[in-house]
Amino acid sequence: MAASKLESSWTLSLPSLLRSLNSRPRSQKAAFLAALLAGGGAWWYKQKSKAVVRKPRKAAEGDLLKRKKVAVDAVFFRRLVAILKICVPGFQSREFFYIICLTALLFSRTVFSVIISEIVGANAQALVRREWRELWNNIVRFALVTIPAAAVNSTLKYMTAILALRFRQRLSLHVHNEYLRGVNFYKACNLGNTRIDNADQRVTADIEKFSQAVCQLYTSFFKPMLDVALFTRRLIDINGWQGPLMMYAYFVVSAILKKYILPSMGRFTARQSELEGTYRTAHQRVIASAEEIAFFNGAEKEKTIVNSLFINLFRHSSYFELVKFAVGCFDGLLVKYWASIVGYAVVGYSFYVKKGADNNLTNDYIRNISYLTALATAVGQLVMVGNNLMHLTGYTSRVSELLEMVRHLDQSGLEPFEIKDDLSSTSEDEREVHKVSYELEREWLVSWRERRDKQRAARLANYAGRTEETRAKAGGGTIKIAEKIQFEHVDIVSPEGKLLVKDLNFEVLPGSNVMITGPNGTGKSSLFRILGELWPLHCGTLTKPLDADFLFVPQKPYQVLGTLRDQIIYPHSKEQMSKLNITDEDLEHLLNVVDPSRTILNMWGWEEVRDWSNSFSGGQKQRVAMARLFYHKVQFAILDECTSAVSGEVESKIYNTCALLGITLFTVSHRIPQHRKYHDFQLKFDGKQGYEWLKINHEEDISFSGSFDLHDSRSNARLSALG
Repeated sequence: MAASKLESSWTLSLPSLLRSLNSRPRSQKAAFLAALLAGGGAWWYKQKSKAVVRKPRKAAEGDLLKRKKVAVDAVFFRRLVAILKICVPGFQSREFFYIICLTALLFSRTVFSVIISEIVGANAQALVRREWRELWNNIVRFALVTIPAAAVNSTLKYMTAILALRFRQRLSLHVHNEYLRGVNFYKACNLGNTRIDNADQRVTADIEKFSQAVCQLYTSFFKPMLDVALFTRRLIDINGWQGPLMMYAYFVVSAILKKYILPSMGRFTARQSELEGTYRTAHQRVIASAEEIAFFNGAEKEKTIVNSLFINLFRHSSYFELVKFAVGCFDGLLVKYWASIVGYAVVGYSFYVKKGADNNLTNDYIRNISYLTALATAVGQLVMVGNNLMHLTGYTSRVSELLEMVRHLDQSGLEPFEIKDDLSSTSEDEREVHKVSYELEREWLVSWRERRDKQRAARLANYAGRTEETRAKAGGGTIKIAEKIQFEHVDIVSPEGKLLVKDLNFEVLPGSNVMITGPNGTGKSSLFRILGELWPLHCGTLTKPLDADFLFVPQKPYQVLGTLRDQIIYPHSKEQMSKLNITDEDLEHLLNVVDPSRTILNMWGWEEVRDWSNSFSGGQKQRVAMARLFYHKVQFAILDECTSAVSGEVESKIYNTCALLGITLFTVSHRIPQHRKYHDFQLKFDGKQGYEWLKINHEEDISFSGSFDLHDSRSNARLSALG
């Protein structure tokens, strides 16, 4: 009974309490409002702190790192201030002048909003009273006000866009000054400890998006703040402080709900930029390594990689849009519709407690609704600023990381590289162990050749009739398919129309290695572009094997995006490798031939994914490239100075293994004395559209140099392979 009486007393006393507070002086009202808001804020902070303490500490470290990157915390504001100091270098800068102009325009738009609300209320009152002259005057007044109001709105959009461009200019030039000074750009792209991932994405798209986001945030924050101040003052003057208090209490509750229910948008934004950069980088890799990919017939593999990256981007973007859809629905419900309900409650309460003439009710209703709508819109925009702020955290993180990395480029990359053990510096005992190991691998290589030859025979059976195929090129020469390479009256012409070699004639049968020499720019690499059909055949007849029967190994081998296994089996996939009944153990045998110290396998596993272009040393890249050649076990291989970064001992094993596997070599060489012993013919370009086709006399080389052992090992390998 006592409880019900107490509850009834509270219910009955609440309206009287509000009326009594309404009758008190304005200073007491303001003090009460401030105390109420401060108490509510303190309670909310205390509850939030308790919630944080109650959270389990078993979260993964990666989650904490992600939160550090995208959370609205001290790190974010410190980074934002550092970036803004670059965007606005001083009070005398043009950017600061634009900010002042933008602020004045925002204030002007708020003033015009107040004036228009008053005119709308006066029009409604004049219409209800049928005061046509007053209505006409208000319409004229409204028409006159809309002219500068429209100009202010248009100028505001223009100034916001210009300020974003100015910010982008400041940041881009700052990055350019650091990034393109000295050799910093080389460090950022090639040295592991200073390398910037997706530098092009960060310098272009991320800086642009940050500049736009920070300017939009300023306009979306400053304008609502002005609206809140002005419309709150107007509503308090007209109806007292109860209406604004109810609106503020509602939006405080809305902000708390958004904080605890909605996900963090900054993490999604940062991930979006990262995936965009990775996708763009994949396309740039295809452009930069187009020739190597074309020689490997790697179009399908690259399409798989690029499609996979795009699918990842598509899935993340789709999910991100779904999250934004849910956030938009929640924001619309809280900020627009439910806020309107609160607004009507406020208006109804003001009419309930107000005593005045009925003929002013329409004017007061329209005016109050306009003020409350503007106030609700302003406070709602402030609540939704959190969404824009979370988007900004993602861009701030990306741009700040870029600025921090380019800032340290001058001091980075100066330490001497650490000397690591390599096969070329092995001791005599280790060399003996490697020789014994290679002798054991020879037995396995013979069985490997037999397996691959059987698979090749099965593949050729599917090309029944095509091994003697002839294709005439429109306006050019004729291409024949056979198990040899022959040029008959072929002219090598560059895309610029320059005749490099005229009337080229030679024939290479399987088992006869050819060394190609000559000055730079004489047609050595161009010969292989015609052989790979990258360049059209100008005239004559070209006889060549199927594309799957020859392989190009450049000086800087192409490293595909993927695992360590992918580097060897490229352009095959793991599924294609399995269909050929090839295992990781087979790949290990192939890699042991060129890396007997197992340096690569001791550092990485087959499933490990890295940026191999920066992880491999020059010698490791060439070793992996040769293991790739042994894996495919083609009939003809083109070696373009691809053993320059390995030791002489490893180079000898490479040539001996090619002979053992029955791979006929075309070698572009600038080290003629070292390579003569591995070849049977020399194609020498003179740079004057001429050439020489020479048979190498190894007996004269042996009698002249006395170097018998290496050539003898090559001859024995070839004899054992052929016999």
